[in-house]
Amino acid sequence: MTTEVARTIDREKWTDWKWQQRNAIRTARQFRQRFPRCDQEILERITRHNLSQRFQVTPYYLSLVATDAHTGGPSVDDPLWKQVAPQGSGKSDAPYAYDGKTENWELPHEMVTPIAQHKYDNRVIVRYANVCHAYCQFCYEALRTLDKDSTKATFDRTHWRATLDYLRANPQIEEIILSGGEPFMHSNDQIDQALREARDARPDLLLRFHTRALTFNPYRIDDGLSAVLARHGVVSIGLHITHPRELTPEFDTAVKKLQSAVPIIFANVPLLGGVNDTPQTMRELCMGLYRRGVHAGYLYHFMPHSPESACFRTPVQRGVEIVRSLKRHISNPAVPEYVLPHATGKCTVPLMDIGSVDEYPRHVLDDNGLRVLELVNWEGERVHYPDMESV
Repeated sequence: MTTEVARTIDREKWTDWKWQQRNAIRTARQFRQRFPRCDQEILERITRHNLSQRFQVTPYYLSLVATDAHTGGPSVDDPLWKQVAPQGSGKSDAPYAYDGKTENWELPHEMVTPIAQHKYDNRVIVRYANVCHAYCQFCYEALRTLDKDSTKATFDRTHWRATLDYLRANPQIEEIILSGGEPFMHSNDQIDQALREARDARPDLLLRFHTRALTFNPYRIDDGLSAVLARHGVVSIGLHITHPRELTPEFDTAVKKLQSAVPIIFANVPLLGGVNDTPQTMRELCMGLYRRGVHAGYLYHFMPHSPESACFRTPVQRGVEIVRSLKRHISNPAVPEYVLPHATGKCTVPLMDIGSVDEYPRHVLDDNGLRVLELVNWEGERVHYPDMESV
């Protein structure tokens, strides 16, 4: 347990992942019960936000958040609180901002079934869940997870059978990625069944999961889940993590359980302004992961069509400078690959100053006279990506 609040709760309850979910804070009323003297503006933001989008934070994660000495509520500048807190900026009609309808990542022709996306040649990602343990207010899949009136298909037997048929019919697919939302919101028995059916359809498939359970609700990683993952030969798990303060003893226990069952554990780290966009923070996070045997994986530039883009966006050049400050200065397996995710696919950002007139990526003006980054994607196409002025 991590705070005084946690210590007042029976340990058996606190470490039950389902208890954490049942007792997650979702409304302004629940928030005020937890923080009686909190700032009224926070309550108003939660109330406005809940009209159209989900707000949810587990007791565990809330226990990691720094509190304000005067109000007893979360410190507004705390990098953990900023990730889950409604900031009040909401939807925007500004170009390249969150408008509640533009996709970050899924193109219509890639959705081979309502829940399966085939973007890259040899792998398919399955949206195994549309819900999460808690909700990141920067989620690049906000149209699926955050929006209360989402039109996205949910995982069901009909969609899953269609996905399995697609896998059987396309032998060039070598890997299936179970993501979401949060795939570990499903029970161990449900995950066991899905993996068994995937193995029955294609015994040769590589199996991967993407999860944020280890930072939002690490108690979800129990012995039963580890046994299921080992039994079906899951080869890798990508951990969503943002800040070194999320590397807790509970995180460590969960990582060790996964490492006992799955050969490859790597990190997916979003680059977020005001959260982790400094060399010092990223160094601490990357070396902390390396000490725990977690490969650095990816540093993802913030995706533009996401909520609270005004709060979290940061220049691409800053990401270059951060990763360049790590390269050769810390252990190489701890240095993430810096990628710029575009609707058409990821682009690895070179560790050089951006702006050359002869090389990509480079800054240009789009048809509306807006400053964008022009780059070449994985298929050799020139695409545009919004980028702030360097700061």
